[in-house]
Order: sequence, then structure tokens, then C-alpha cells
Amino acid sequence: MLTTDPFALLSDLERQFDRAQQGAASRNGWLPAADVIAGEHEVRVLMDAPGVRREDLSIEIHDGNLIVAGERRPVDVTGSSAQRIERGWGRWSRTMRLRDGLDADGITASLADGVLTVTIPVAEQAKPRRIKIDTGQPAELAATT
Repeated sequence: MLTTDPFALLSDLERQFDRAQQGAASRNGWLPAADVIAGEHEVRVLMDAPGVRREDLSIEIHDGNLIVAGERRPVDVTGSSAQRIERGWGRWSRTMRLRDGLDADGITASLADGVLTVTIPVAEQAKPRRIKIDTGQPAELAATT
């Protein structure tokens, strides 16, 4: 039996969108790499953000999208001569569609060791749960057994 994974189709679309954003970012200087890790109780987005200050980051939810934006500032070369500048800098933004069943009100974020981590909990009603199976007997008969 062959099945189609609708999330795989969405992932393909997101990859194409990301490639377009990366092309634009390479012209501007920099776009942080991101990992999306889905677990049973949460989805985590880990984004490389070395040299990005907390006050230069913005995380928003808009129309079911997670929008992470920020700016990495160029190195200050005042009073010296730059021999080589390879690290990109500038403003950037990443947009990711949130899947159904996530609790957008419970999102948390932290910045540590150059990695921005955005944690989105799975909504309680979307978590897997075990369903009790009745015996199939009418209620009055089941009460006497």
C-alpha cells in the first residue's frame, strides 16, 4: 500500500522557500541555519545565531506562522585595518508554518552559546492518548457482570 505524507509535501515547499530566502540572504550577507525537531510533546527550532544579541532578535506568531527575525552586526574595525572579513552580517528573517496541534500560546525561547532555541509545545488535545475499549455489552448488562 502506497501512502502520501502531506507533511513531506509541505516540507518540500518549505525547502524551496528557504532556498529562495538563502539566495536573497547571500546577497545581503547571512542567513542562519535552522533545525526543526519534532518530538511527542514539543517541536524545537534550533537556529545558529553566533554573534547575535538577544535584543536584536524578534520572534512572532502571525497567521499560523512562526517568524524569527534578527540582525548580526558587522565587526567594528574602527582604528584598525580589516585584513579579511568572511563572516556575514545583516538583517535576516525566517518564516516557518506551524502545523496544526501546536500550542502557540506556550512558546518559549532561549539564546545560549550562539544557538537560539524556540520550543513549541504540542497542545494537550493533540497528544496521543490511549482509548479504553468497552466490552460491547449493553450498559445494564455490563453493570451486573
